[in-house]
Amino acid sequence: METNNHYTEELGGEILIIGGAEDKLNERHILRKFVELSGGKDSRILIVPVPSDFPVVTATLYKSIFEHIGVKSVSVLDATTRQEILKVDAAESMKDITGVFLTGGDQMRLSSILGGTKFLMKLKESLRNGVTLGGSSAGASSMSSTMIVRGEPTVQPLKDSIRLCPGLGILKNIIIDQHFTERSRLNRLITAVTYNPNNLGIGIDENTAIHIKRNGVLEVFGAGTVTIVDGSNITYNTIAEVHEFEPFSVMGIQVNILSSSVKYDIYNRKQIAAVGYLQI
Repeated sequence: METNNHYTEELGGEILIIGGAEDKLNERHILRKFVELSGGKDSRILIVPVPSDFPVVTATLYKSIFEHIGVKSVSVLDATTRQEILKVDAAESMKDITGVFLTGGDQMRLSSILGGTKFLMKLKESLRNGVTLGGSSAGASSMSSTMIVRGEPTVQPLKDSIRLCPGLGILKNIIIDQHFTERSRLNRLITAVTYNPNNLGIGIDENTAIHIKRNGVLEVFGAGTVTIVDGSNITYNTIAEVHEFEPFSVMGIQVNILSSSVKYDIYNRKQIAAVGYLQI
């Protein structure tokens, strides 16, 4: 396959995407990784609790965690409604920020409130200029251009088993799903990729994260696994022909399971062999 780097905004910074329910009480390895990528104890972190049902509580929790890790400057985006976001001075809110963290909650709330705003434009600009972006659960899945907003686990892939809508557009041609193994979401990710095989599906387990580097290398961190669904070699696909409540057929789809420390090239859609790994 030819190299295709049209998967992310032009990156100056790095992206850490968390599958939700990350360890907040003990070692906090994933959140410490976000702090490290943001500049360590000298980082200046902005928490965006927009997707949360309880934004003040959520923001307070993460603020205390980052401060406990040792970050001296942690701020919170207090605007949590569309009307409030439109009044935000985007340049001032992002001034000197080195890391932005999107919390969990409802990804549709996040996209409907931030979409098309000067704040989101400034966030993307800051990412291009070197700011690190992190997100957990809804904050993770919302980074895609197309995101899954609804979808119940099914025994078999069904045409109408998911609902897709536009996300924040930070990741191009990638669909993120979270709480992946815990909520049996493989079939809905396969369905999402089958709708348009140009999309790369990435399912992230709880307390697990992926670090997407500037060069398109994805590395897995945490206790669980990451599932990558690649439809680029699909040879047979009936999803357009079946009725809404019917199962569909798809052949040639590839499913990869990655555990901690494994690396994957999202630009070329292939594993990067680890040191000492024998490829046969």
